[in-house]
Amino acid sequence: MTANFAAPKIARLYADVPAEMVQKLQAFRAKYPQQQLRVGGTDWRYIDTRTGDPVVLALSGATCIAEISWNTIDRLAQHYRVIAPDYPAIDSNAELSDGLAAILDHEGIRQAHVLGGSAGGLAAQAFVRRCPDRSASLILSHVPPLSRESGKRIARTVGWLRLLPQSILRLVFKRSLSGLQPQAETPEIALFKAHFQEIANTRVTKAQIISLMKRTIELTQTDLTPHDLDGWPGRVLLLLSEDDPATPEPARRAMMALYPQAEMRLFTGGGHAASILKQDEYLAAIEQFIER
Repeated sequence: MTANFAAPKIARLYADVPAEMVQKLQAFRAKYPQQQLRVGGTDWRYIDTRTGDPVVLALSGATCIAEISWNTIDRLAQHYRVIAPDYPAIDSNAELSDGLAAILDHEGIRQAHVLGGSAGGLAAQAFVRRCPDRSASLILSHVPPLSRESGKRIARTVGWLRLLPQSILRLVFKRSLSGLQPQAETPEIALFKAHFQEIANTRVTKAQIISLMKRTIELTQTDLTPHDLDGWPGRVLLLLSEDDPATPEPARRAMMALYPQAEMRLFTGGGHAASILKQDEYLAAIEQFIER
């Protein structure tokens, strides 16, 4: 459920955002209301822009809520049909991938270009390996490599985070992502930060956060290799920034080693938020890749 902009707590979050920027987000919500689908015993919610061809399956980051990428979705929808799901509280990458495939089946979509941003890139990598026939290409945006050591650290953290009440866990969650947020002072960034606060305060649940961490741990134990996609005809694009704290140079080298067939686009000055700070350049790179 989306929050009410007229509610005092929500209005305060957007107090410093220009009214015309807030209206753009409101217009997006009105234009693309969330769809719902029950898969097995799990309720899925997703955005479907309905028109356009080919299809982009857009997997957003750690907030677990697709709307955090609304601006990218809105711009891509000018040329493509975009399916952008929220992540339900599912602990298994296989079950998550099967749910994504079920959405595509329900919408009559045989194949999609899979775009995974940040933590959404983990879901994207799992999906293309489980459902290669449903994946036209793989686009990974600002996605760090995984290791068994990082999985063990996350597992230790999950052990005590699950004991926290949802309100406290949301605070911890926001703090953990604060270092990746853009520092520039622009109306677009002001809107992004307010929107992030809204989602983190009111929409992402404790169960979703814990499940995201469990899926990440599971993926660190999978040992992704450059040969996993041997025989798959799809192409791979890596979108990275030279100043992204999540993907410093060693991490970028590791991702190139994992996907030696990939094209790479390296942005300057975009940090972890090139989709906002370098929006035109960022979207042009995606569109050019898909069109080729």
